Amino acid sequence: MLSFGSLAFLNPWLLAGLAALPILWWLLRAIPPAPKRQAFAAVRLLLGLQDDERQADKTPWWLLLLRALAVAAVLIGFARPILNPTERLSEGADGPLLLLLDQGWASAPEWPERRAAALAALDEVAEDGRQVLFWPLASGEVPPLSSPEAVRPALDAAEPVPWAPDRGAVLAALEEGRLPEPAETLWIHDGLAHSEAAEALLERLSQAPLRLIQARAPAAAVTPPRLEEGSLAVDVLRAGGAAATLTVAAIAEDTNGAERRIAVARAEFGVDARRATAVFDLPPERLGDVTRVTLTERTSAGGAALASGAITRVAAGIVDLDADGTVISLTSARHYLSQALNPYADVRSGTLSEMLDAEPAALVLSDYGAFADGDRARLEEWVAAGGLLIRFAGTRLAAAINERDAAMTEDPLLPVRLRRGGRVLGGALAWSSPRSLGPFDEDGVFRRLAVPEEVDVRTQVLAEPAPDLSERVWAALDDGTPLVTGAALGEGHVVLFHVTADAEWSSLPISGLFVEMLGRLMTLAPGQSPDTPSPEDLAGTLWRAALAMGADGLARPASALSDPVPGKRLAEPVVGPDLPPGLYARADGAERRPGEASELVINLTGEDAALAPFPPPPAGATVETLGGAETTRLGPWFLAAAIALALADVFATLWLSGRLALPRLGGATATLVALALTATLIQGRAEAQTPPPLSDRALSTAVEATAETTLGYVITGIDRVDRVSARALEGLRLAVTRRTAVEPGPSVGVDPERDEMALYPILYWPLTADALPSDAALMRLAGYLSEGGLLLIDTQNGASGFGGASAVQMRRIARALNLPPLAPVDDDHVLTRSFYLLDRFPGRWRGGRVWAEAAPEGGEQAERDAAIPGFDRVDDNVSPVVVGSADWAAAWAIDERGRPLFPIGRSGDRQRELAYRFGVNLVLYALTGNYKSDQVHAPEVLRRLGQ
Repeated sequence: MLSFGSLAFLNPWLLAGLAALPILWWLLRAIPPAPKRQAFAAVRLLLGLQDDERQADKTPWWLLLLRALAVAAVLIGFARPILNPTERLSEGADGPLLLLLDQGWASAPEWPERRAAALAALDEVAEDGRQVLFWPLASGEVPPLSSPEAVRPALDAAEPVPWAPDRGAVLAALEEGRLPEPAETLWIHDGLAHSEAAEALLERLSQAPLRLIQARAPAAAVTPPRLEEGSLAVDVLRAGGAAATLTVAAIAEDTNGAERRIAVARAEFGVDARRATAVFDLPPERLGDVTRVTLTERTSAGGAALASGAITRVAAGIVDLDADGTVISLTSARHYLSQALNPYADVRSGTLSEMLDAEPAALVLSDYGAFADGDRARLEEWVAAGGLLIRFAGTRLAAAINERDAAMTEDPLLPVRLRRGGRVLGGALAWSSPRSLGPFDEDGVFRRLAVPEEVDVRTQVLAEPAPDLSERVWAALDDGTPLVTGAALGEGHVVLFHVTADAEWSSLPISGLFVEMLGRLMTLAPGQSPDTPSPEDLAGTLWRAALAMGADGLARPASALSDPVPGKRLAEPVVGPDLPPGLYARADGAERRPGEASELVINLTGEDAALAPFPPPPAGATVETLGGAETTRLGPWFLAAAIALALADVFATLWLSGRLALPRLGGATATLVALALTATLIQGRAEAQTPPPLSDRALSTAVEATAETTLGYVITGIDRVDRVSARALEGLRLAVTRRTAVEPGPSVGVDPERDEMALYPILYWPLTADALPSDAALMRLAGYLSEGGLLLIDTQNGASGFGGASAVQMRRIARALNLPPLAPVDDDHVLTRSFYLLDRFPGRWRGGRVWAEAAPEGGEQAERDAAIPGFDRVDDNVSPVVVGSADWAAAWAIDERGRPLFPIGRSGDRQRELAYRFGVNLVLYALTGNYKSDQVHAPEVLRRLGQ
């Protein structure tokens, strides 16, 4: 291969033929010897005669140039020039090529480019007549020796998988002799090491010519989301590199099951840093809504992680002896605790026995002194099993201390021993003034919480001095007096606030700090740590995937026919073909024991995961980067130019010999004509692809549609249906003109594949199973909806659902149109009062439902809109689609005299009138949007309703 910058020739020796062009020029210009002159008297008789056929005495220079260019184009074409060439495979190699294609999760972001690079390699091998060993590294199967043509279907069908590539299988096959020794190897890798097998495989493959194609940038990964200091956090992993910022999105599902982005966070990487943390700014009550986190760019199965129980809201119980029935006083401890715990937990209240029976994750005791018989033992057992017990001081607890009950002074349900006589403003251990809070321990559970100056403490219970007291103090006053103490009891924790849970002893419960402190304590509750059950707990169980994570990082419902996975396989989750990442649910139907998980999340990366870069290439290996400038083969274009020049030469020769009746032109002009003809032949294909100008009919239709409001209908291609649609829109147009201030022009039929639809505020679409739209039509209709248009889909069969086409076809249409979630139109919809007050929408048929875009819950519209990047409503909250099956066209259609075309309903009823009223409401709804939902019209609407 001979290269000149971005131009290369695969057969450069053919260019030597260009040196013969001067010789060819001389031969073509050779002049025959001058003829012998002989006087002949009768020649006078020929004077004045004109000979139409002429023979040039020598070849014109412009024709010589044309022929020389044709020969040069042939030589250059067979020299196989290419633009932006890649490194060629070994010249002269006659053995098989081993084509390794990383097919793991890290290949997903650039999969089309990887496939294109592999196809280019197959083209080179096919030109050399060699065979290929194509091994996509998704499994350990040894590939057969095949021709490039036989490999293409397998390459076209190959897709990335949501686990790491199996490079060890290639190494084992080479070492064991199960794989023929290749003449050379091309490895299109993903830029990551994944395992130690990568370096060993590189060393083994370097024994033959080795060519590596690397990723432009290795893929990044994220760890499962976790709670950190009361916030949602994830770690972003990469294999090193320059300083960069990667963005992670938190995804949640709305009430309709659609995914929405509710927050984004950024991970800042320093130079060569491989791990950075991204923290989401989410309110505590939204933490449990997060279903997964994902990178916003270059997504993959590693760049996304499903949320587990690590961020779910816990169950908490409150035991307040002062509570009387179900009524909560706004100044009671129970009220303060309920409000503070609500963002972090599902709160219940009741007696101690009732709460222990409910098995909450956290239990809060407000001023609890002596325990009833049996409750103490149950409570100790519950805490030791992993429960979180939070206690608050009060008069009952102080009284129990003053009685010096031995069980109280060394109570395992208290983190420290307490002194008799609490510290009271003006008491024996008096403060001259209320005390404020001191700073929190930088390594404690309350670290980095801001201490407000207005919080003060007037009364508290005191801890007995002890050697280990400092280790159990989690918060203290400014003079060092313990305010919150805690200790472990078995697998659980016991925490004591040395003040009451109401504002009697301190102002802490009425501050925002109180909410944040309880939120931090909830992170200690069981169920907040993503602990994988042990093999013993999972022994004998079966699990089946409920959600499967794809290589692109999207979670989809898994097949119900997938094989179940033994429980022991999930205890040590190594993701692979037999255990893809996703959400697994119990599949054996066995009764679940208390505390046993019913669902398990398996992510590709764990908390301790790390990404390592691909090993450095061995000496002598050729390295390229994926996705460079596209390689273009110029040989066919030069050969086409040679053919065009040869045709031009034929026309020029016929013209010079007088056999072609054309006016004689000068040499330079003839050359320009020939070259122009050549350029026309070469560029004919490109010019044929230029879109034709707008036809006169389309132009006049567009002008008329913009001059006044125009109603349109979708042309189906079925004459009967289209004629009825045209007459129906004419009837509706007349009704709108007579009854409202809107005066639409004549309706227009629209072909969605060719016509401009943005000119029409509403399109009527009679959808039938015999005339389903093409993909191109659906794509243009989706653009019409996104620009603010309204599409009335009428299946015309009277079914209560969508009817008409099959469910599969309707789902295809809904996906192609990118329809929002739909819901039946209720009595409160704007469509029921945009002009007439309606409670039903009949057409030829009655009783069927009408569907429109589902309204958001409460006042969440702004939040939902903000959750979609770049979302900006242009339709004034008008549903982009209204779907029904009433056959409104039959009810609206009229003949040329204005008489109905079809009988509708029973004689004398109002069905046709209601159909017209629905059409008027629909047109006004499309034109005015949510105008009629304004509260300014509420009095008039209520008056007309008789209320």
